[in-house]
Amino acid sequence: MQTRIGHQPVPKYHLIGSILRARLQRESAVGAKLPSELDLCHSFGASRVTVQRALALLEKEGLIRREQGRGTFYLGEQRKAAHGKLSGLVESILKYREGAFARLLDKRIVVATPLVAERLRIPGETPVVSINRVGVIDDQPIVYVAAFLPQDIGSRLLNDDHELSQPTAIVSILQDKYGIEIASVQQTIAATLADPDFAEHLGVGVGEPVLEVERTYLNVVGQPVNFSVAFYRTDRYRFEITMKEWR
Repeated sequence: MQTRIGHQPVPKYHLIGSILRARLQRESAVGAKLPSELDLCHSFGASRVTVQRALALLEKEGLIRREQGRGTFYLGEQRKAAHGKLSGLVESILKYREGAFARLLDKRIVVATPLVAERLRIPGETPVVSINRVGVIDDQPIVYVAAFLPQDIGSRLLNDDHELSQPTAIVSILQDKYGIEIASVQQTIAATLADPDFAEHLGVGVGEPVLEVERTYLNVVGQPVNFSVAFYRTDRYRFEITMKEWR
């Protein structure tokens, strides 16, 4: 089976390789072990040969190392990203659009991944609160948001199902209900492909292009209080970047 992007067919192994690359960048530390080939076959609904070809692509790029009898390991890479201020995002539409709401998918305490630990500036494998939601407009999913908060802050939200089902950003709840002031936001924007972990919730096919926005919210003393990764559908809304300076 092949997926078409534009007029060119994309082999499934290439698509899987691209998704795995983005997943490793997003979730894994250098040296992390990848799931087994069998697990990847199940996750992507692909044959073992297809998965092996996808892994061979990543190995050729120097992103992974496969060791006989031990498994496959992530070698890491230097990730370059453009930074800018994104204005007019879907959050504002969700807040004021009649009938818009947030679908609460999951809320629980999890162990921080290397990326989450780095963004929240906490030791690796520290327990954090994880909240996954989907923003819905006109009965259509628009954005999937995975948020992570330090346990002492996030635990306050675990019983706030009503608030979390409103079209309100988590940081707005923290500010308005709990008095936690947000002083600044660090943001990274990148294009990526829809992962099986969230594609169905977002209503897109695995491997379709989506916009990935990472945000780290800092309080008045510069400590992170919320880290989120949002994936936006690109077929329903346009995103604009406003730049104050041009050189």
